[in-house]
Amino acid sequence: MGLDFVRIECEVTTDPPAQLTAALHQVLRTFEAEFKSLCCRFPQGNCDVCSQQVGCSYCNIFNKKLSPDPEIIRLHQKPSLPFSLYIRGMDDNTLSSTVGLVIVGSAINYIGLFHAALLRIVETGVNSTGLPYTVRSHSLDHQEVRHDITPAELLSGNIVLLSGEHILQNTVHSDHAGLRLVSPLRLLSNGSITHRFDFNTFFCSQLRRCSSLWAYYGVGELNLDYVHLAKCAQNVAVFDDKIQYTRPPWSNSLSQAGLTGSVECAGLVEPMFSLLLLGSYFNAGKGASYGSGFHKIEVM
Repeated sequence: MGLDFVRIECEVTTDPPAQLTAALHQVLRTFEAEFKSLCCRFPQGNCDVCSQQVGCSYCNIFNKKLSPDPEIIRLHQKPSLPFSLYIRGMDDNTLSSTVGLVIVGSAINYIGLFHAALLRIVETGVNSTGLPYTVRSHSLDHQEVRHDITPAELLSGNIVLLSGEHILQNTVHSDHAGLRLVSPLRLLSNGSITHRFDFNTFFCSQLRRCSSLWAYYGVGELNLDYVHLAKCAQNVAVFDDKIQYTRPPWSNSLSQAGLTGSVECAGLVEPMFSLLLLGSYFNAGKGASYGSGFHKIEVM
C-alpha cells in the first residue's frame, strides 16, 4: 500500500522581477493545452472521436477515467487530476520566482512530458514580460533539499521519489499547527464558495482529496477511520485567525478570489498533522491542480 509522488520546480531568475510572479500565475491554466500539444497529433481535435485514444498520454492523464472497482467509485467518485501546480513568489528581495509541480502516483510515468509542459508555460509567462531570464530545474526531497535535474536525467529516472506512506508513518505528531494559505483557497460548503475559514471543512476536504489520489493513482486504500477523524475535526480550535477572502493581486477576476492568510490550529489528534502535511503537497479546494489552494503546514 502506498502513494509515491515527485516534486519538481523551475526557478526563474530575471531583473527587474516586479511583474514576474503575476505573469506566471496567468499561464498556469494553459498547462493542459501545452501538455496536449506535446503528445497529440491533433491538439485542437475532439478526444472523444479520436482513434488514438488507447495509449494516449494526454488521455491517460486528463480524462479522469473512473475505476473499474465499484467500491472505489462509491467511496471516491470521479478522480482528481494527478498533479498540482504552485508558485512560490519572490521573498527577501531576490530576483527569482519558482513554479512547482507535484506529479502523483502512476502519472510519474509521464514525467518527461510534465517537465516539458512546465518549461513551456514558464517560458510563455516570462516572455510576456519581455525580460531576460534564466531557468533552472530541480527536484526536491522530503527535506526540500534541491537536486538539479536535466531532461535526460528525468527520462533515465534520476529523480527524487517521495513517499506518502513515509510522511504518514514518520512525521512526528503535533497537536498544534500553523496553516498559511499562499494562493487563494476556494472551498465549497453547501454548494457555495466559503468566505470564512472553517477547520472542519478544510480538513475533511483534504482527507477526501488525499484518499482519492491514493486510491486512483497509488496502491490500495488509506487505512483510516474517516468518521472518527471527521468528528475530531469539529473540535479543533482556531485562533490568531488572519485569513481573509480576497482577490489576488495578480488577477482582476473575482472568480479567482479566495481565502488567503494564516491561522493557528490546536487540538489535533493523530494522524491529523501528518495528513495535513501530506495534503499540503497536493494543494486544496477548487482549482487545486492549477495553483489554487497552495499552502504550508508548520509545527507551532
